[in-house]
Amino acid sequence: MPERQNIQRFYETNPHMVSSPFGGVEDFNVVLLNDVLAKLGLSFEGKTVLDVGCGRGFLGDVVTAQGGTYTGMDFVTSRTGFRLAQGDAAALPFPDNHFDLLCCIDASEHFPEPEKVAAEFFRVLKPGGAFFLSAPNYGNVAGLVKHWCERFGSYEKDTWAPFGRWEAQELEQPLTPGFVRRVYGDAGFRSITAVGHPDEVELGLFPWIAHPKFPERLLYRMQKLFRTAGPGVVRVWPGASLHLFWRMEK
Repeated sequence: MPERQNIQRFYETNPHMVSSPFGGVEDFNVVLLNDVLAKLGLSFEGKTVLDVGCGRGFLGDVVTAQGGTYTGMDFVTSRTGFRLAQGDAAALPFPDNHFDLLCCIDASEHFPEPEKVAAEFFRVLKPGGAFFLSAPNYGNVAGLVKHWCERFGSYEKDTWAPFGRWEAQELEQPLTPGFVRRVYGDAGFRSITAVGHPDEVELGLFPWIAHPKFPERLLYRMQKLFRTAGPGVVRVWPGASLHLFWRMEK
């Protein structure tokens, strides 16, 4: 499929784009991850964990440190020391009912066939297993800007994102809470819940703040405003954040 080849080539030539709210290019924000997992009631202890779209596999350090067994999978594998498989999320090379916990951190927006991927995720999880998803959320102002830029601006379809100072992405699909609930609910997942990321309310509600031409004299004031308001905003409206962190169960 051309889309898969394009994505693989993009991340082979742009390794700096292998990132998430937890990091992933040089290191990993374990404090933030543990806080999110605690809010969602998830733990790696004693679990067999599959990390799809694992990038450099930094999650493996956390899983093993907390007493879990880690397997990572990606189009491009670039790290040793863990079980890292190269493969396609729409055709996972693992048996049915195999893992206790599945993680997908900022990769699902790049899957050309999300319905097939959701079905595969459901298949490899054990009954009673859980799925942790971190994904960009475009059900907010950022989604409107994305639609406008791709329809009337200088960005091709499914390429705009405020990450990397509005640098074009490869297959950055406009995920929304409704889309996530539909696709994974149709695959069989239940008890689908999400929490927002207070530090990314600024990007969800005012993505211009990341534009390379945004005036620096206003940048600090806007950041201070959103960092102060962020925690309260996501308690009322988690979707105000540019990222949502999801928990689902099989």
